[in-house]
Amino acid sequence: MNSAVKTALKPISIALFSVALSPVASAVDLINLGDFPDWFKTSMVRETNVSETSEFELTALSAKGKVVGVVSLVEQEEGYWYYNINVGTASPVECYVFTSFDGPANSMNAIIKHNLQGAEALNNKKLSGQFNYAIDSGVSGATPYLQLDTLYMLGEGAEKVSGVIKAMSAQTAQSLQICTHNEIGYRATFKSVFESFVQAFAAPHKDTTFFSPVYRITINGMPVGFGREVYDIDSDGDVEINEYSAYIIPVDASSVATSDSLSTSWSRADGSLINGQEYSIENGKLASEFSISFSEESWQVEGQLQGKPVSGKLEYTGWLLSGLGSYLETELLAQADKASERFHMWTPEADPLSALEVTLSKIKSADANFKLDMGALVMEFQAKELGIFERGTLSRGPLKMELELIHLHGQPVLP
Repeated sequence: MNSAVKTALKPISIALFSVALSPVASAVDLINLGDFPDWFKTSMVRETNVSETSEFELTALSAKGKVVGVVSLVEQEEGYWYYNINVGTASPVECYVFTSFDGPANSMNAIIKHNLQGAEALNNKKLSGQFNYAIDSGVSGATPYLQLDTLYMLGEGAEKVSGVIKAMSAQTAQSLQICTHNEIGYRATFKSVFESFVQAFAAPHKDTTFFSPVYRITINGMPVGFGREVYDIDSDGDVEINEYSAYIIPVDASSVATSDSLSTSWSRADGSLINGQEYSIENGKLASEFSISFSEESWQVEGQLQGKPVSGKLEYTGWLLSGLGSYLETELLAQADKASERFHMWTPEADPLSALEVTLSKIKSADANFKLDMGALVMEFQAKELGIFERGTLSRGPLKMELELIHLHGQPVLP
């Protein structure tokens, strides 16, 4: 079960409201502009051609590249850099770099709130309205990103003013990059600046990385997150697996729920788990933190959930399927005569003190060739060669979660 599928086990609660595809960018618009004044509609579609570029370099993070616009370092502290990028509009693009952070979703939402407070101070007016305007997730090169645009109002009555804060975030090998632009319109312009800035930090895959997929996750057609996996060979010849996921989910017209998680585990070449650890941050707070290891003939679990300690051992003592094993076993089943296979996996999102029994079955449909039964959840998915997950659908009540492979490096075969 890859990181995207594992994260689907987390509780999801969103309000259902209409979405419209943006004619300007790839993001999904959550607000219909039909009732807005003409000046706002005109402003929302304006763009500019940025002819100047900057030779950008941040030696401390081995970042180097050509960035769209004129870059200026405004503020620097330990593990933090803040830049302004002049693109010829009234407001500059603002870009933040962090080496200590909560994740692409939680940290971006915190920066949006910080920018709203700055808008209040600059205009000497209180925030009187805030709405989720547009949302997106995708990939730039090999780097996944999140996007959230926020429409806001300051003041009341005839003194009311409005604006749009565009925000995008991406996590690279050593740091997190978040860029914002507090101006109506210039959406494609802003995205080009953000992508050029992130690419300066996006180092190539390590020589030891033999496999790394990125998945885009949508809920009821809304692109709300991504899952990324990185498989490396460590110095002992075992497989180190790092799985990242990030979600920013609208819960109503003006607020969002955020979630970031990281799992690091080690697997044997046959796909069996050696040990692992993971944590998740939800809405700016540490939600869970667990580790698992095999000791004294049993699987030992330590950690905490919502601030309460969790400790114990699994009743199940057999081998557990690792992230690598999910690909290996999918391919083995595809080549076998039998119709299904059962496995046990440690999925703390479901129950940290239990081994989850999952059933993988072959099916035949227009969109899927496998079905994964995970207790209360069932996912149908399409797997290509070597068990690589290509797309999948998980339905839960009125919610429909879809996962799509949007970037692939290498293959799940040890070099």
